[in-house]
Amino acid sequence: MQSGVPLIAQVNKDRQDTSMNPAAPALQPLGMSAFDDLVQGAQEWRLWGRLGWLDIKRRYRRTLVGPFWSALALFIFVMVLGSVGSGLWSQQSADYLPFLVAGMVVWVMLSNTIIEGGTVFVSGGGLIRQKNFPYSILVYALVWRNLIVFLHNLIVYVVIMLIYMPHSLTPKLLLAIPALLLLMINGVWIVLILGVLTARFRDIQQIVQTIVQVSMFVTPLFWPPDKLTGLRRLVFVVLNPLYHMLSIARDPLLDRTPSLSSYGAVLIITGVGWTAGFLVYRRFRRRIAYWL
Repeated sequence: MQSGVPLIAQVNKDRQDTSMNPAAPALQPLGMSAFDDLVQGAQEWRLWGRLGWLDIKRRYRRTLVGPFWSALALFIFVMVLGSVGSGLWSQQSADYLPFLVAGMVVWVMLSNTIIEGGTVFVSGGGLIRQKNFPYSILVYALVWRNLIVFLHNLIVYVVIMLIYMPHSLTPKLLLAIPALLLLMINGVWIVLILGVLTARFRDIQQIVQTIVQVSMFVTPLFWPPDKLTGLRRLVFVVLNPLYHMLSIARDPLLDRTPSLSSYGAVLIITGVGWTAGFLVYRRFRRRIAYWL
């Protein structure tokens, strides 16, 4: 999250709009509870929506294709890895490439949210030290930004599906909408926890990056989940929370209905995660500015 003058100027503008609108909530982080911070931050959707979009524009400023560089990089990755993976797993390219791209578009959003989540408060440190606002705005902006990237990457999915599996573009795709909503809801508590922990212990960011990199290979992303049996399947598939998050969004993209066990696992993860995230945020939220 950028912490420079444009972001501060945008917050100033929002505060001016708030002062002219008596019905708008006041932005005073140290005087509100963690619950009020999360609620008021969510209500400021125009602000965090704009911040997420501005950050994408800043990243790709002066480039020819802008945010579509992410989609282009994903397309090259899928095509190169797909040509190798189809041989490794003895599958036809027409079957393996759709499986790979459907998983990758979801994984990129999920992994980027986790990795960037650790720096959400550190990157916004200049803004946090200078302005009074609900810190959760930074969290919502990060999750929203990665959803925008997902929508750009979805172009790669559509292209490959039209080439290899056009018959799979059915109304089951609509099941991906509630799945994405669940992933965004989970993304908020993940960012809250990692943002607070990394603000206090900067080594957490390196640990998280390593875990995500390793998880990419032990989660059924490049390989079908039915390739494992016994204890390995129990550990890397059944008890893998990333697999269930990936599955509920990937299966509709492949014209499949996600299993009830995956939905149930994600709902449990959501409840437990939000409970832990709220408790951590309530306990340490007032210290964030002093750790930066």
